[in-house]
Amino acid sequence: MTSGTIADRYDVIVVGSGSAGSTAAIASARTGARTLLVDRLAFMGGTSTAVLDTFYAFYTPSESPQRVVGGLGWEIVGRLTDEGVAFERPNTYGAGTGVTYDQETLKVVWERLAGDAGVDLLLHTWATGIRVSGGRAEAIRIWNKGGERWIEADVIVDASGDADLCAMAGVPYDDAHASGVVQSLSTLFRLANVDVARAGAVPKAALWARMREAAATGDYLLPRLEGSWHRTPFAGVVMIHMTRIPNVDATDPVALTRAELEGRRQVREYHRFLRDRVPGF
Repeated sequence: MTSGTIADRYDVIVVGSGSAGSTAAIASARTGARTLLVDRLAFMGGTSTAVLDTFYAFYTPSESPQRVVGGLGWEIVGRLTDEGVAFERPNTYGAGTGVTYDQETLKVVWERLAGDAGVDLLLHTWATGIRVSGGRAEAIRIWNKGGERWIEADVIVDASGDADLCAMAGVPYDDAHASGVVQSLSTLFRLANVDVARAGAVPKAALWARMREAAATGDYLLPRLEGSWHRTPFAGVVMIHMTRIPNVDATDPVALTRAELEGRRQVREYHRFLRDRVPGF
């Protein structure tokens, strides 16, 4: 891991430490390339540790799933399994087997893999610019509490999740929001002290029917009349995906702020519905 100083030049710089960025940085460093990984959050993993708790796409979507992913991804699953905080379960919507895990343990797994590989890690740091010469990216500008500086690299990987560096470099992209077709946002949440056996005895169709009935009374503001929950590695704790915040331009910080507030409002409402209307909650 970081030696305490950040160099002025690297073989490879990766911006964004989500699953893609972390994997890229670890794989790069394992080849012997001097590698810097930059992220604005306080931990590695991006969405895999900040939001989600399940890896999908490791298996084919069928009644007889076959694992089709290996490499670093499966190495991570192995480490989580060894820690006793991962298990396989059917995808909620039938899209294939998922691997559900504990996010806090995954943060440490990412860090250990990066440290063992020799990755220089810089958290709490934003990439605010990119320098391009002759059609090739050659440096990024970063900002953190230590100030602003440029760092050069032979290869720069944009794993920001939103192609931020590409946009800064002038690479053309499609604006999904302008097309009128954009995926809704959602706020996932966990509940503890759930009687998983009782809650699990309510089939999905019956759960959705209860949502429709509750919304029809006018007492519950439920914008999405479907959704799901699943168990976690911890007894009595479940992850819930029911909220929906549609038509948000995620490149507009004002709209994104409103969406964050709306997501938390919806969490409270779905929590109230579950407590009132669904056994086990």
